[in-house]
Amino acid sequence: MNTRELSASRLRRHLAAAQPVWPGALPALRVDERELLTDWLRGSADTRPWQSLLQAAGPGRIELAEALSQKALEAGIATRHERSEHGRWWPVKLCWIELEALQAALGLATRSDRDARTAALAQRLDALMADERVGEAAQALADTRMATMAAEARVALLEALVRWGAEGRSGLRRDFALHLDHTKAIAAGEWAWLERHFDLPALGIEAFAATLTLAGDARLRWADDRRVDLAAAPFFALPVDALRALQHIDTPPARWWLIENRASFEKQAARRAPGDALVWIAGRPTRAWGEAVSRLIELAPAPAAISADADPAGIEIARAAAEPWERAGLAWTATAMEPERLARPGLQPLGAYDRGVLARLAGQALPAELAALRDALAERGVKAEQEGWL
Repeated sequence: MNTRELSASRLRRHLAAAQPVWPGALPALRVDERELLTDWLRGSADTRPWQSLLQAAGPGRIELAEALSQKALEAGIATRHERSEHGRWWPVKLCWIELEALQAALGLATRSDRDARTAALAQRLDALMADERVGEAAQALADTRMATMAAEARVALLEALVRWGAEGRSGLRRDFALHLDHTKAIAAGEWAWLERHFDLPALGIEAFAATLTLAGDARLRWADDRRVDLAAAPFFALPVDALRALQHIDTPPARWWLIENRASFEKQAARRAPGDALVWIAGRPTRAWGEAVSRLIELAPAPAAISADADPAGIEIARAAAEPWERAGLAWTATAMEPERLARPGLQPLGAYDRGVLARLAGQALPAELAALRDALAERGVKAEQEGWL
């Protein structure tokens, strides 16, 4: 006999191979047998009920399943529990021998492999949550119950965003996909996910050419007397490359007002006071955004008022947007970011990313108005979007 009884009674028995070749060597398997065995061994269960194995085989492979069960038993790949009914022994379950080694021999991922991938994914997410550019999206991804492979793909997108920003890059979406080293284009669903979490143009990733959105009474002039009168419309989106080549600004503003929230920007652009020129910040300022703004204030130097959300990221965005004014030696102040903005109903609690940003800000010297907001955020544990009041 090719099998032996490990235990037996009148109604039940547990069979094993009499002379197993496994562990160590797999038996010779036909292609269809190997395919079915591979299907059976997916997952991390050491024991599989016979009915579940038949379901995995499907109606067209019932005879194959019965033959493979016997071959697996005789080779020592598994032991088999059986029960007696009406004088015949019926399979109850198969118990795999050294499951992970068997999975590895068939090229399948093991539980240890999956645990290692899960742990590595958690480490990558922890590192991303500490980054000011992508921390909020990383926190949201960590909070989802997404399959590991899909989560890894999105983590790779976030890591590419971090490198993109650190290197000061800007370009079109295809440039970002090449930077990610994709052999294929980024899927539409992944672009949609990125758009939900980021203002991609603000990160220097444009579907088309990078632009800067402006409002005011100033008239912009280029070489050959080409002009744009900002007062002709509530606001204009102008290509960054064109603004880099700007030659003169007629009727310069008395104040530049930088606003993060798009709805707030459009609302204030429609009711702007004479002497104000408005710039949409559009998220965290990119190098291209900074270069365009620097050219504007080089030609029309004036102090800046900066308005961002009353949250930890808003403080960092305001500081980043102020850098061109600091480099030019011009004054700036945070506006409509007072701690009193947190005394409103319906505010959101601070998340792990927000608290990470507060930890970064804790030891930094901030202008008085931003320091007061930082302290109020830490004390109250809530945050607010400026659209609620601006």
